[in-house]
Amino acid sequence: MSRRPRRPLHLLPALAAALLAAGCLALGPDFEPPAWDGPEAWTAAPGAPPPSPLPDGAPWWSVFGDTALDALEEALLAQSPTLAASVARLDAASAQLGIARADGWPAANLSATSRRGKQTLSDESGDSASGTAWLHTANLDLRWEIDFWGRVRRGNEAAAAELSAAARDIQAARILLSSQVAADYIALRTLQARLDCALRNRDLQTSTLALVRSRHDAGLDGELELRQAEMNLAATRGDIPLLQSQIDATLHALCALVGDWPGARDALRAPAPVPSADPAALPATLPADLMRNRPDIAAAIDRFHAESARIGAAKADLFPKVTIDGTFGVSAARAAGLFEGEARTWGIGPSIEWPVFTADRLLCTLRAQQAAARAAEADLRQAILDAAAECETALSAHRAALSALDAHRAAAAAAARSAELAGTQYRHGLVPFRDVLDMQTRLSEHQDALAQATGAASATLVDLWKAFGAPVP
Repeated sequence: MSRRPRRPLHLLPALAAALLAAGCLALGPDFEPPAWDGPEAWTAAPGAPPPSPLPDGAPWWSVFGDTALDALEEALLAQSPTLAASVARLDAASAQLGIARADGWPAANLSATSRRGKQTLSDESGDSASGTAWLHTANLDLRWEIDFWGRVRRGNEAAAAELSAAARDIQAARILLSSQVAADYIALRTLQARLDCALRNRDLQTSTLALVRSRHDAGLDGELELRQAEMNLAATRGDIPLLQSQIDATLHALCALVGDWPGARDALRAPAPVPSADPAALPATLPADLMRNRPDIAAAIDRFHAESARIGAAKADLFPKVTIDGTFGVSAARAAGLFEGEARTWGIGPSIEWPVFTADRLLCTLRAQQAAARAAEADLRQAILDAAAECETALSAHRAALSALDAHRAAAAAAARSAELAGTQYRHGLVPFRDVLDMQTRLSEHQDALAQATGAASATLVDLWKAFGAPVP
């Protein structure tokens, strides 16, 4: 009675034991996020920050309560080509993670051939003869690396960290672009406010010129007063086309930013007030919160994590690589014979590869990876310091802008009253025309400065929310 050949199934317990052992070791450092070692309060705003007025889930720009700005931000998130490119890069990083994870699974390769050629055939008596015949083969080759040293696991860890960093980069891009939309929108409304001031001053100076011309014709004023009035009006008229051109440029920039063609947002040409917010509409963030709120810092932590994990993969390359190789195939001279028992062949067993004569190269690779991890850690440290400096600067700039705005309001109100008094007194012959000219010039300057200060106060609030890692849905 013939004995049946043993199946490869008897090797499964040994393989299972090897796989269990493979999960016991992973070379390299186990990553720990760095702890915050900076100050606990802002120097530009000592004490606890005021509570943020934003409800949960609300975007940061809602502090302005401007529906036109809301529409622009929604368009940005829906159709921005820049954000679409960031999402595509995230998909690429996700695919890289899938590639890295595939290394932990068996690789299988199926091949089949059918060829005719000259072969030497032997019969049972040992005689051989040459002839032409077909040979049909089919093979299934399996290869599975047993991750004893954690090379594959560290590679998966690094790829996952890189994927997380890519996702953080998208969050950073959303914050940056949303703040740019708000800044450009504020710039647009500021330019419109400045244009409105210029138009009102043009009308005032036109009336003044008409008065001076009538007095000149009556012999009450000389030619000098007439030419000064004309000069003042001409200078104001010269500012108007420049402001209109800047409005066009800002509108075009907004359209490109949100993914629209120029002209698609011409409804914004209708003047509207510069958006403003409650002075207390500040993010409730302390210095230690930066590592949680700022996506650029979180991305730097992820990249430090990835480089740290690659140290373990580089160390694992110094050790033997153990794989389980298996081959299952059939070979026969007739296609029908492929299904007969004698045509079947199989083999399975471990193999070991050890880079004995490439140790210097692998050691240099390990040292390079350790240096890359130290560089990533230094980059993280610098990112934290830069973020803290940006927040301090934004706090200081916003407070200064609010103080400047109060001063410009007072100056503009005083200039308006002074110009009104000078005009009245000039009509009654109590002051020379140069006083009227001087007051109208100052009125134009102070009103323009007030419009710019209003926009600057709102713009610094945008910078503040951006610096603190503003929430973007």
